[in-house]
This record gives sequence, structure tokens and C-alpha cells, in this order.
Amino acid sequence: MKKLLGIVVLGFFLIFPSQADDIRDFQIEGMTIGDSLLDYMSENKINNSKRNYLKNKKYYVVYTTDSLETYVSVDIYLKTGDKSYKIRTLVGVLHPGKKNECLSKKKEIENELDKIFLNSKKKTEDDVSHLFDKTGKSKQYQTGYFLGKDMNDDHIRVECSFFTKKMKKKHKFTDTLNVVAMTAEISNWIAAGYK
Repeated sequence: MKKLLGIVVLGFFLIFPSQADDIRDFQIEGMTIGDSLLDYMSENKINNSKRNYLKNKKYYVVYTTDSLETYVSVDIYLKTGDKSYKIRTLVGVLHPGKKNECLSKKKEIENELDKIFLNSKKKTEDDVSHLFDKTGKSKQYQTGYFLGKDMNDDHIRVECSFFTKKMKKKHKFTDTLNVVAMTAEISNWIAAGYK
């Protein structure tokens, strides 16, 4: 049975409080890792919504704001050339406001995730430099629930990201609260792109 995490901006949570051990048990806006994105949008829409964040084009991101109930937007990671459009990572994005509001909402989400991912390895990192900002001045507050043998495996993560004014202006970034269902495959690709 799939577990659903719905983070409603008003602070209500829709979670089936049973245990999850597999990233495919976790949903964001009804989508799950391993699903075909074609079940949720047309091929034309997918191709017109592509974004490339890294120079290595092995994977790409589809950005959507269509028909969302919980999040402001969702990023969906796909493999270049995969005609089945298998979802490899999902990111639900909210814009919670000021830092204290984001951290408070993050803690609420963590409390719910603690009930679901009982067998995971939990790791929290506060005030770490965002990989995308080479100055180290943009910060993240992250809590990850790692579902494999080590911290390089599939994981669920909740994070608040705060960017400098320069980063916001240059890249049009905004401060966000993200709920991430990330496969090791995508995590390794991103890490390699920042080396």
C-alpha cells in the first residue's frame, strides 16, 4: 500500500501512519518513484517543461505547477532517452515565508516522517552551505531518512533552503521548503555535477 504525505499549506497532514521501507511507498502529489510520468502528463507537456540544472545531461528535470493540491510546484527527474519516462526522483516545493516559518513547518513534517520511516537512518544537518552556491553563503537545513545500508542510498528528505540576494537575482531562486524522494541514482549524478 502506498503511503501518502500531503503537506497542506495550512498545516494539515494526510499520512497513513504505517511503516515504509521502500522509496516507492512514498507519494508526492500522487506520483511515486518508478511510475511513468506519462500517467500524469502528455509527452508533449513533458518535453516542453524540461530544465537542465547540470552540465551533465544524463538526466533532466520536468517542472510542473499543473493540478497540484499540496505543493506550489513539483520537480520530476527523468533519464535522458528513456521513452518510458520513468520517474527517478520527486521534489515537492513550498514557499513557506520567513526562516522561522520554514524551520517550524520542516519540524512538523519531520514529526510525521518519524512515524513512517521507523527503520531508516535519520540524519539532520543544520546551516550547511548549499552546493549550488560556490560562495558557501546560501544555506540549507536538512533532515534525511536513508532507506538503505548507507547514506548514499535512496532517501526521503525535508529541507529549508535560503539563498543570498545575489543568488536570487542571478538565478531567480527563491527560499523554499522541499520534500524530496530521491534515488541513489540521482543523488550520485547531482553530487558528481558539483565536483
